[in-house]
Parts: sequence; structure tokens; C-alpha cells
Amino acid sequence: MKKIKIAVDIGNSNVVIGLYTNGKWEKIYRLSTKKNFTYWSFQKKLKKIISLNDFNPSNVNAVIISSVVPTLTDIVKISCNDMLCENIHIVRASLVKNVKVSIDNINEIGTDLLSNAVEASSLYDSNVIIVDFGTALTFTVVSKNNEVLGVNIVPGLKTAINSLYKNTANLPVIDLEIPEKVIGKNTIHSIQSGIMYGYIGLVKEMLFKIKSELIGETKVIATGGLSKFAKPLKSEFNDIIPSLTLDGMLKILDDYEKE
Repeated sequence: MKKIKIAVDIGNSNVVIGLYTNGKWEKIYRLSTKKNFTYWSFQKKLKKIISLNDFNPSNVNAVIISSVVPTLTDIVKISCNDMLCENIHIVRASLVKNVKVSIDNINEIGTDLLSNAVEASSLYDSNVIIVDFGTALTFTVVSKNNEVLGVNIVPGLKTAINSLYKNTANLPVIDLEIPEKVIGKNTIHSIQSGIMYGYIGLVKEMLFKIKSELIGETKVIATGGLSKFAKPLKSEFNDIIPSLTLDGMLKILDDYEKE
């Protein structure tokens, strides 16, 4: 009988649920947190996931939860407790021992970013910068000695586009696409070019500046729900790992369960 570990990453736009068994992520689901996210709606989603994957909840031996949305943490925890198992762990920065966090207030770092740092630091014997393309575009810097040195935060791609749409009278909602030419010939082309090429330049400049403050070799990893839009920056990254946060959460869970 296969044993399943489940990771739930609660973000500002999505809840990501990963089912880990047989040494890999069997399935990863993304649920929107924007509308009608309640105990009952989340329980309904869990029931569907259980049905689709044809497993008995008794096969789940642990659940790990990371959350940057405090109002949703208990909803998810109670639902998982009722539907899956009682062995539930919450990622808390003060309890994570896999990396050292050198910022002014350890509780200010998002546990998703901390999970990214845990996984990234295990992949390389060097400095690492994790670029997370989500609701916010973040840069998490980890030293060769597994020390989180700090974070940079920028509005994410969709956040920037939605802000432009909501705060202007005549600009439309657009799809995230990179136009072939930079100079915009119509409104949609102009916004796509400005946002997409603007962010490409932003990422390159941030990486250049961060690396200038580090000593020694530095690797760069892209992750996050929008990391597919990192392709034009491929030469800047050593890896694009969409599951990086879940991978780190699993390492934190393993560390918790050793105690």
C-alpha cells in the first residue's frame, strides 16, 4: 500500500496541492484563492482530488502546509485534518533548521520563499538566487553557506497588468504574451511589450546588482506559477523548477518528523 505525503502551498492567488508518492510528485493541482474560498469549497476540492487519484485517505501519512495568507491557514488545516490525516505540520520560519535566515525579522520572510531557499541550497555548493514568478516577483538570495541573506520584492506580471487595467479608463485586459517587436503599434501590443520586455530588463538588472554584492560562484533558479514566462531569460537561469517550493516543503517536513 503506497504512502502519500501532501504539500499545500497557500499563496495570494493560488493554493497549490502536491501529492508525493513513490519518490516523485504524482500530481500537482492549482486552486484559485480569489473567490469563495471556504472550508466547504476546499473540502469539495479535496474530495475531487481523492476521487481522481483513487486513493484512501488512510494512505496519507503526513501533510505539510506553507501559508502567506493567515486567514486561509486554519481553513486548510482543519479541512486536511478532517479529510486526510491528523499528522499536519505548518512551516514556520523560526522552526526551520535547514537554512539560517539573516534578516532583521525572521517572521517577515514568506514561508514559500523559505521553502524555496531550503530546496535551492541543497542543489548547489554555491550562492543561489531564486527568482519566483508569482503574485509578486521575488528574488531570494542564499549564500554558499546555506544562509538566507535577504529578499527583493516586485509586483508580479499579472499584478502589474491588473493594476494597469484597474487604474486606467481605456486600457484593456491583455494576455501575457511576448510580442515579436518592442515598439508597440496598438494598445494591446504596447502593453504586452512594455510589461514583458520591461520585466525581462528588470530581472536582468536585479540579477546583475545582486551578484555584484556576492562573492564566488552564483547559480540562479526560476520558479513559480508564471515561471513559464521566464523562457526569454533562459540564458540567465541555471534551472527552471516549477515545483521548487513543494520540494523544499517536503525537506522541511522530513526534518520536522526526525525530531
